Amino acid sequence: MNRREAIQTFTIMTGGLLGANIISVFLESCNGQSSSGNQKGFTHDEQAIISGMADIIIPRTKVPGALDAKVPAFISMMMHECHAEKDLKDFHAGLNEFDKWCENKYQSRFNDLSPKRKEEAVKTLDSRVMGKKQPKPDQQVRSFYRNLKGLTILGYYSSKPGATEALRYVQVPGHYDGCIPYHKGDKEWAT
Repeated sequence: MNRREAIQTFTIMTGGLLGANIISVFLESCNGQSSSGNQKGFTHDEQAIISGMADIIIPRTKVPGALDAKVPAFISMMMHECHAEKDLKDFHAGLNEFDKWCENKYQSRFNDLSPKRKEEAVKTLDSRVMGKKQPKPDQQVRSFYRNLKGLTILGYYSSKPGATEALRYVQVPGHYDGCIPYHKGDKEWAT
């Protein structure tokens, strides 16, 4: 039984208590973002900036990185589906301000920078937003970066590659063992 059939059956069983507008919201939600990883609501340049920054925050090493886990699409979905309109506008504004800052500092927009300069720009922004380095960027840039970094981490560690390859993962936990030895360099537990 698919979603439409379930809603129709439920409506018949409840005697049509759901209004037409509520049913249309349920049916319309079936037409959301596809699983292809498209980042709806962002320009091509914004998508490239988000992808580049996520890749710098969690790069591919011995384990898959943020791009392998499709974190940029997750960020887009979360910003559009779970954040207030004001937060989304601040995210766009902060992203564009960061791009302008790159142009002022490096005489080139973020997407046109060399990989080394991109990493330098993100690390500088991170230390100014998350650390004590001064001067602090304006509120929109701080809000943008906090959302971007938080969603990058959330998207990565809740993805299959992040949970199963970057963390120690036990699909079905066994017995409880309250004293497991930890050795320096061991992965954190996913569950």
